[in-house]
Amino acid sequence: MSTQSNTATPPVTRGEMFTLSALADTFMACYQGRDPSFTSRLSFFTQHLGEKVASEIDADDIDDVLEALKQRGRLFNVGGNKRGGSVISTHKTLADATINRYRCTLQSVLTWARKRRLMPKTWVNPVVETQRLPEDNARTRYLSEPEYEKLIKVSRLASWNKLTLLIMLAVTTGARRGTLLGLRWKDVDLNSGRAFCERTKNGDPFVLVLMPDVIQEFQRISTKTNPEDLVFCGRYPTKPMNFNKPWEQALKDAQIEGVVFHSLRHTHASWLAKRGAPLLAIADSLGHKSLAMTKRYAHLCVDTRAEMLSRVFNNQGA
Repeated sequence: MSTQSNTATPPVTRGEMFTLSALADTFMACYQGRDPSFTSRLSFFTQHLGEKVASEIDADDIDDVLEALKQRGRLFNVGGNKRGGSVISTHKTLADATINRYRCTLQSVLTWARKRRLMPKTWVNPVVETQRLPEDNARTRYLSEPEYEKLIKVSRLASWNKLTLLIMLAVTTGARRGTLLGLRWKDVDLNSGRAFCERTKNGDPFVLVLMPDVIQEFQRISTKTNPEDLVFCGRYPTKPMNFNKPWEQALKDAQIEGVVFHSLRHTHASWLAKRGAPLLAIADSLGHKSLAMTKRYAHLCVDTRAEMLSRVFNNQGA
């Protein structure tokens, strides 16, 4: 399964980087399932992410594709069962179950790659950081302020003493998981309240603004370390911590359901929207290059927009 019709897809080789298209081709060569729609669902992902390095795909990439799937909607074969008929997008709403099947398709391919030891040792399947849709078409899940406060309290009991800082940074900066795990002590300037990310998902440098309580948390955990060491390391200072167990335990202790780590990024954007931040400012804070993905938070701006319109137009003629 190649995203390029005239160019052969490079083979997958263990220990080397490879694209999603290459992985899809190799996976389908081994596929023994009987799902007739599996290939078309996987093709949708390769159409959008085929040229990306498979191990560098993150939750935002997957959310982007699932959003594109929603926009495309159901397909319709103009020619029916006749040969030569064209398939078009209807933009009619897809069932949540259908979207979930697309999501699970990619998850199964990436999980297969991990089991075959094709992915880096510290790699985590990014699909688990996306949300499986419930049947009631609920909106993107984000934390309420009471939930956040409770999560911070219980996270201080975690076996990994940096979990609280990681959660606080994710919510207050909106930074992606990979960006945060890539932070080194040399990137953090507590005097200016800034953290400098050399490379983000978009390949651009980005500056994180550190809130006072985040700076205090940095000061709490900071010890004499090598500037090259990762902030969020585990046993080895140059390797990021696999924090899934303490994170899941914190959610359980706080009795918070339906939340994954990527929900903290949604929380950042949702709180900004509810407090009247324009979509352009939210996009900038998230590091989005366009407003397409930021528009998912537009519905949270309605109350703020209503207040603004009321202030302006209720005074007309006064």
